[in-house]
Amino acid sequence: MTPTPTPTPSNPKRAISRRGLLGAVSAGGALAVTGGLGLQARSAGAQEPVSISFWSEYSTDPARSAMEGAIAKFQEANPGITVNHRPIENEQFFTVLRTGFTGGEPPDIFQHEGHQNLFQFTDLGEVEAIDDLYADLEGRFIPGTSAAIAKDGHYYGVPWSIHTDTQIFHNEAVLEANGIDPAALKTWDDYLAAFATLKEAGVTPIAFANKFGWSGSQWLFAFLVRQVGADPVLDLCARVGDHKWTDPGFVKAAQYYVDLNDQGYFSSGAASDDFPSATALFFAGRTGFMQTGSWLLGSVEAEAPPDFRIGLNTFPTLPEGEGDPDEIVMQVIGGYSLSKKGAADPAKRDASLKFLTFLTELPQAQEWVRQTQSMTAVQDSVTADTASPQLLKIVEEQVNGNTGSFPFLEHILPKEVGEDAIWMGSVGVLTGQLDAESWMASVEAEAQKHEPVFSR
Repeated sequence: MTPTPTPTPSNPKRAISRRGLLGAVSAGGALAVTGGLGLQARSAGAQEPVSISFWSEYSTDPARSAMEGAIAKFQEANPGITVNHRPIENEQFFTVLRTGFTGGEPPDIFQHEGHQNLFQFTDLGEVEAIDDLYADLEGRFIPGTSAAIAKDGHYYGVPWSIHTDTQIFHNEAVLEANGIDPAALKTWDDYLAAFATLKEAGVTPIAFANKFGWSGSQWLFAFLVRQVGADPVLDLCARVGDHKWTDPGFVKAAQYYVDLNDQGYFSSGAASDDFPSATALFFAGRTGFMQTGSWLLGSVEAEAPPDFRIGLNTFPTLPEGEGDPDEIVMQVIGGYSLSKKGAADPAKRDASLKFLTFLTELPQAQEWVRQTQSMTAVQDSVTADTASPQLLKIVEEQVNGNTGSFPFLEHILPKEVGEDAIWMGSVGVLTGQLDAESWMASVEAEAQKHEPVFSR
């Protein structure tokens, strides 16, 4: 069956089917992909030599090795097609990508983080719609994941990785050495007591590096989903109703972040260090906790000592928080798309579509999960055989049990709001330039200058 490509509205709260990802964990799930989809023929037969460029932010292991292994396998199966992979460091990737597009030299294929991170280029007419391919591949993907790549009745790529933000990681050994039972950490007050215990023992409670602002925003997003809930946040981003960033609940969420800084619970250099600095501290056993996206699991094997034991808990409830404790921050935060310039060459377009077809086949998706410990949008890719106990815990406690969600907000807000005001405002808190009220006031002021880029 070839379904008609009619994208669903981009509503992040219902963007990912909980049943769909449960099917991805259970080999016998009703939504599991079984057998081929008739697309292998596209990779067979003689192939005139063609080279395609591919840019990604997979500059470090395990993602870099996983992707390069997939490319080697693809090229072996498709003689005549060469994929020139350019891995670019995460903090610089989107600046380089924007420069490529504005300078008229984009790659043929590019990795992105979906939603507005992609639509900023589709709105300029720079991205190729691939409705023809998506109609063939749609059955591979978890229902709802197309929201990250579908707009105005067209599909502008294929969805790939899924990440959550609603967890706090911990170093099992550090907690044991300081008499902290992670299973007993249920509420925010429990965590505050654990942070105080570590600080009194001379151990830095939280590994944190926020030079570029996005790490601080992730704390804010987790506090927001617990303090006010998913619906008010989504309404505010869409400017539906009377919500403002200066409303008491939003300021209260920001205040939790401010308090962590004021109590001295963050690692030194939080305002000037980059993300690898935080992971280095955490993996070295110099801190007890780290809050970040589920992608951290992929770094453990590549960067942590062999005896490092990582644990995690779902983000706790807050005193007087009005958010549903089963709501989460979750997003299809990865996808692959074709630039319109590259697709103008029929040979490159065909080769690029073959590559996307190959990448999203179940064996490649399962291998990606196995190597990177990241969820994918491909059904049945996350299983007990491919995922670690920690990743399965995220799936079981958060994804499959969630009652609502919103994505990383920079992907549904104008750049000036999501990155300039929220990201960099979180840095301003660390440097003492902003408090909770002035931070949220600056976000609201910036939001009023721009039309929303997301609708409900």
